[in-house]
Amino acid sequence: MKKVLQITLLATTLSLMPLQAAIADDIKKTVENSGKKAPYASIYRDNLYEPLWITKSGLNDLGNELIEQIKNDKTVTPDQPYYKLYKRVRKALKSGAYSAQLDLLISKLYFAYMNNLIKGSIDWNKFDAEIAKLRKKYDYSVAWEHYAPPYSAKKILQIAQLNGSFQNAFKKVEPRKFKYKQLKKYLEKYIAIANSGGWKRAYPKTTIRVGDSNPSIPTIRKRLKLVGDLNGCSEPMDSTVYDSCMAKAIKRFKLRHGLKASSTIGKKIRRELQRPVGYYIKKIRLNLDRIKWSSRKESRVHIHLNIPAFRLYLYDGQQLVTTMRVVTGKPDHPTPVFSDVMTSIVVNPYWRIPESIVKKEMLKHLIKNPHYYDRQHKYLYKGWGANSEKINPSTINWKKYLAKDKHIPYHFMQEPSRKNALGKIKFLFPNKYSVYIHDTPSKRLFFRETRAFSHGCMRIQKPRELLEALALYNSNINVDKMMKKLGTNKNTILALRRKIPIDITYLTSFVDDYGNLHFRPDIYGYDRLQLKSLKRQVAATPKSTKHQKALKKSKKAKEAKKSSKSQKESERKGKKALKKSTQKINSHKKTTKTTQHKKRKSDYEVVEIGY
Repeated sequence: MKKVLQITLLATTLSLMPLQAAIADDIKKTVENSGKKAPYASIYRDNLYEPLWITKSGLNDLGNELIEQIKNDKTVTPDQPYYKLYKRVRKALKSGAYSAQLDLLISKLYFAYMNNLIKGSIDWNKFDAEIAKLRKKYDYSVAWEHYAPPYSAKKILQIAQLNGSFQNAFKKVEPRKFKYKQLKKYLEKYIAIANSGGWKRAYPKTTIRVGDSNPSIPTIRKRLKLVGDLNGCSEPMDSTVYDSCMAKAIKRFKLRHGLKASSTIGKKIRRELQRPVGYYIKKIRLNLDRIKWSSRKESRVHIHLNIPAFRLYLYDGQQLVTTMRVVTGKPDHPTPVFSDVMTSIVVNPYWRIPESIVKKEMLKHLIKNPHYYDRQHKYLYKGWGANSEKINPSTINWKKYLAKDKHIPYHFMQEPSRKNALGKIKFLFPNKYSVYIHDTPSKRLFFRETRAFSHGCMRIQKPRELLEALALYNSNINVDKMMKKLGTNKNTILALRRKIPIDITYLTSFVDDYGNLHFRPDIYGYDRLQLKSLKRQVAATPKSTKHQKALKKSKKAKEAKKSSKSQKESERKGKKALKKSTQKINSHKKTTKTTQHKKRKSDYEVVEIGY
């Protein structure tokens, strides 16, 4: 019996060998004709052109794992660049036609999906080009440093081949910083909401206060319930009364969108209520892709500063040690996005005023009155050091430095004091952008919703609290001694024994330390630029004769639509002329009705912002 089985298996193997060889031969021809550009070419060569994903009886283990991964990935939607490839593969698998073309197609799908998982869809080269334009426009350090992910789709596939399985590869490539996993969960939630029909957008015409009755209230209440802000309220969902329980949900909704937590439904929140669910899905995806290109260096104690959130966080592992409000750079002086290491603290700092500020803001005053800045303790020196020689500003011909290319060979410094622009404490992490974290005498700005007022540096609300927190990890910081020095104007520099990594990010969608999803305005316009750069869908089918016919048909349909639109426009103009003529007959009555109609229309016209 055993011998019969062996003979049967041998016969089956021999019968399949020519077919297997034929597939390998087809793969070889296709790969060689495609040149070296195909990312999978070298893998097929190393594999002697044998199929990577299929056998004669179906998918192998790697093929099954890949298809199951994509099938179970709830973030896979038709707008993704690999979606059409996925649909083609699924269709081919159902037909049972296992061929070289199918294996190559699955390879294309793997690289498209895995590259998206690792790198996302932002075209960083295009975005860098836009940043270069802004740098030229503002003549300042506009910058966004991005850090290439430490994985490659090719390397992961090679390891999977050796192991015979992807194991945890799909999870391994995802970042662990900035609550990436939690943000992805919210993406899945919002996609589920979209698949269920989304939410109805609310268009309240006027400001709504607690106790008011408004026809938009049921729509707003359902939206709040859907996104998780409305819980435990007894008021019926279809009630038009704005009750106190719903007011709590509105406050929560506002906080999550970076607005002041008042119960009034005013202009700013109405703008958010008019956005579709797709707007938020794109925003979440974009920020997930940003995290993929952030620094992967991890440290137990670290600082995270998020520019659009105007907030700084100090962490010890996953534990939040302290957090505070931040004032960041103005849109024309944006704070750069990068990662670095905090090395020292300066108590009672000098402010070394950049030449760009002297030329753009101070020169006009110096021309009229060379001693204009004496009252602010801003003095002119030969060098940057505190012991540098002072220069009398009235001995300088300031007019000659009006030319853009004319360098000022002197330096303005503001001496330590409570009026110093840097406040009483400065936290240094030496970088090519000359930005740092510091105190400020302008405390009132911390209570604004949007806090983009600086020249690029980051002003913090609680510098003493940050100093005390850093002392927990630096035994050489004597807090009591430092606090006494803050009562003087004596300049002191203190090196940190434990250097603290700092990430300065630009996340307009993120998850906070309590698990809440947040959205923030795109203060620098980076969302718009990066969405504009997104990689498009890959071609799913060749441009066959059938495809060309479809294109022609589509073109004709568009032309017919255009012609119809033109005809309608002519009819509209004719009607408008007739309307004007009629208005002359009964002016007062018709004018009143027209005004009312226009007002109603403008109340419901919404210009989509962003995406």
